[in-house]
Amino acid sequence: MKISVLVIVTLFSFSTLCAQNTLDGQAKIVPEKEVERQSDFVNAERERLLGHHDKAIELYKKFTYDNPDIGAGWYGLARSYVSKNDPANALDAIVKAVEKEPANEWYQIYQADIFEKIGRAKDAVKVYENLTKRFPNTYEFWDKLAYLAVLSGDPKGGLEALDRVEKIRGIDEETSMEKHLIYVGMGDSKKAAAELQRLADFYPDRLEYRHRLAQYYEAMGDKVSAKKVYEDILRRDANDPVAKLAVLEKDKSSSDAAYLASLKPLFSDPKVSIDAKIKEVLPYFPKLDAGGDAALTQTLLELGGLMEKAHPQDPKAWSLSGDLLYHANRPAEALERYRKCIQLNPTVFSVWENTLDILAEQKNYNEMLPLAEQAMDAFPNQPKAYYYYGLAANIKGKHDDALSQLEQAVLMTGNNFALRLDIQDQIGLAYSGKKDFAAAVQYYEQILPKGGDKHPGILEHYGDALFQKGERGAAVELWKKANAIRKS
Repeated sequence: MKISVLVIVTLFSFSTLCAQNTLDGQAKIVPEKEVERQSDFVNAERERLLGHHDKAIELYKKFTYDNPDIGAGWYGLARSYVSKNDPANALDAIVKAVEKEPANEWYQIYQADIFEKIGRAKDAVKVYENLTKRFPNTYEFWDKLAYLAVLSGDPKGGLEALDRVEKIRGIDEETSMEKHLIYVGMGDSKKAAAELQRLADFYPDRLEYRHRLAQYYEAMGDKVSAKKVYEDILRRDANDPVAKLAVLEKDKSSSDAAYLASLKPLFSDPKVSIDAKIKEVLPYFPKLDAGGDAALTQTLLELGGLMEKAHPQDPKAWSLSGDLLYHANRPAEALERYRKCIQLNPTVFSVWENTLDILAEQKNYNEMLPLAEQAMDAFPNQPKAYYYYGLAANIKGKHDDALSQLEQAVLMTGNNFALRLDIQDQIGLAYSGKKDFAAAVQYYEQILPKGGDKHPGILEHYGDALFQKGERGAAVELWKKANAIRKS
C-alpha cells in the first residue's frame, strides 16, 4: 500500500496541465509536454510496481517510442521483461538504456545481471571490467568481477580481481576464503593452504582460522601438517580442547581400549566439538563389528554415553551412541537413542532406516507401520521407507495399502537390485494376503527370470501361492530351492 500511496501522490503532482513550482520566491512554469512525459513514466512505473507487467510493458513501449533517448524508460522496460521471464527482450531493452546513458552504472549492473542469468558469464565479465576501470576503488565491483571470472572458467582472473579487493580493504576472512576455494578448485592444495595460513598469521588472536587450516590439512590427508598446526594452537592456548584431542597419539604398547579410555575427560567436556569426538570414534567401527574385544566395546559404549551427557541437544550425539549400540548388538538400547535423534533432527534418513531395521527385527509392527508412514512423508524419494511400510502393512493385514506403496517403491529402486527384489517379494505377499493366489503366482512368474529365481523369499512365497492353488509338487520344489540358497 505504501507504493500505491507514493504513486498517487506523485501522480497528483503532475495532475495539472500546467504545473507551477516556486524557486527562490519566483514561480516557475513546467511545460505541459514535460508534465505529460513524467506522468507517462510514473504510470508505467506504477503498473510495474503493482506487478501488472503486461500493462507496464505496454506503457513503457509507448514511453520509449515517444522518448527514445531517456534511459530510465528502457531500464523499466527491461525490468518488466525480466519479471515476465523474457530475457531476450530484457537484454535488448537494457542495451538501449546503457547506450543512451553510458554514465549510469546501475544500468550496466543490471545488464550484467541479465547476462549472468542467461549463462553469458563472459559478457558479464566485460561489463564489470568496464565498471572497475571507471570505479577502481569500489571493491564490490572487483569482488563481483572475481565471481564472474571464476564462473566463466577463468579462475586466475578471479584471483587477480580478489588481489585488487585486498589492496582496497586489506586481508579479511571473506576474501581469503574466496581465494582459498578458488585454489582448491584449481587443485593447488599448497596455495590453498598458504591462503589459510596467511589469514591465520594476519589475525594471530583468531584461533578459529588456525583450526580451519588444520581441518583443511586433515581433509587432504596430511596428518603431519595438521598436527603441527594443532601444536601451534596449543602454544597459544594450552587449554584449547579440540587441539588437545587432535594431538593425542596412541601409545604403540597400549591397547585400543586403553587409548580410548584416556579420551574420556575430553569426551565429557562439552567445549570439545562433537565432530572432533566423532572423528576419534569412527575408525573403530570395523573392530566393533568384528567383536572379540570386550574391553574395546565397553569403552566405546562409555564414550557414546559421555557424548550424550556432554551434548544432550545435539542429534549427532544420539545418532553415534545409537550406532555404537547397534553395532555392539544391543538393538533395544540403540532404538532408544535413534528415537531421541529423530526427535531432535528428523532429516537424516539413515537414522530412520536403522530404527525401522530394529523394529522389523523385534517384529514390532505396531510401531513400525506409523513410523514408516512418517518416513515416507519425510523422504518421499526413499524406496526403503516404502518397503518397510509395505512389510508392516502386510503383517497387519492392510494388503491394499501395502500394494499401493510398494508399487511406487519399485519405480524408485534404480540400480538397487537387491532392494527391488525384496519389494517385489512383498508385492507377491500382498496378493497372497488378499487370497488372490492366481495374481500372486502370475506376479512371481513375471519376476522369476529377472533375478527372482535367486531370491529365497520369492521362491518360498511363490511356492506358498502355488500350494494354495493345489500345485503341491511344484511348491515343494520351490521350497527346496529356497532352503538351498539360504544354506549356501
